[in-house]
Amino acid sequence: MMRRLRVGVIGLGTFAESHIRAYQSLPNVEVAAVASHSRERAAAIATEYGIPTWYESYDALIGDASVEAISVTTAESDHRDPAIQALAAGKHVLVEKPLAATTADAQAIVDAAREASGILMLGHILRFDPKYAAIREAAVKGELGRLVSLSARRNRPRSLIAGYDRVHPALVTAIHDIDIMLWVAQRRVRWVRAVDRLADRDGGAHGLWGLLEFEGGLVGTIETVWLVPDAAGIRTDDAFEAIGLEGTAKLQLDVSALRLWRTQGSEVPDTSYEAPLHGAMAGALKEELAHFVACALSGKPSPVVRAEDGLNALQSSWP
Repeated sequence: MMRRLRVGVIGLGTFAESHIRAYQSLPNVEVAAVASHSRERAAAIATEYGIPTWYESYDALIGDASVEAISVTTAESDHRDPAIQALAAGKHVLVEKPLAATTADAQAIVDAAREASGILMLGHILRFDPKYAAIREAAVKGELGRLVSLSARRNRPRSLIAGYDRVHPALVTAIHDIDIMLWVAQRRVRWVRAVDRLADRDGGAHGLWGLLEFEGGLVGTIETVWLVPDAAGIRTDDAFEAIGLEGTAKLQLDVSALRLWRTQGSEVPDTSYEAPLHGAMAGALKEELAHFVACALSGKPSPVVRAEDGLNALQSSWP
């Protein structure tokens, strides 16, 4: 019979539910337990998804010897303690991006992973999107020649600010593109300059504009603005471009191959990250979690995203 990994999910916000749905789309996983500081929320999620056990503290879930692996999907500032505690308990751990809200916390998690028997993996989902992976492969193979510049855009609707303004946009959206730039460039960032606008401070303007120089002179530019009109029906106005001396790779995601026109307006469904397919989930999140499960079952760290990659991305974007 197929060996099934028993997984627990800590922190039960919206993205935790995405993790649960993705895990339940995999044949070699059992979501065995969930935990939230809210007793009502933990019980409700367990009931909704048919999960046999729920806890009202992450300590209790980590103490469950039958749980082998854990997804940490708590608020960004609360990643450190459950991640370190789970690693110390011998669990395999997936931490959602960013690795932490400070570089000191991220370093502590990485240090704990070096001493742990379980593996640590970061939730850098774009590494599991075939489109971004194709750009990286072209760059690594030298098909673009020496890279000269990288540019990224990751814009979101204004209505989402209220759900994410607890975190600086550098750690919500820009961290994705910084990680991809590091993955494609295969070199460290030498210096960063950036300007931000925060809605509660700047009259509703919300976003980040950054300029990065990598070792060797490669230049990167980043834009993330949370002001796309909701009526546009677009949740992800994203793009990525890599320019080399011998070629250019250009990814444009604001124009989708699929658009639904309805009486209420236009909509671009997600076909990349959490796409519904035949009653289950397809897309990059499922691929990411399938990779984590495979690594956990083999006991071998991920060759795609290392623990240190989460720290490097944070160091390149946040003090």
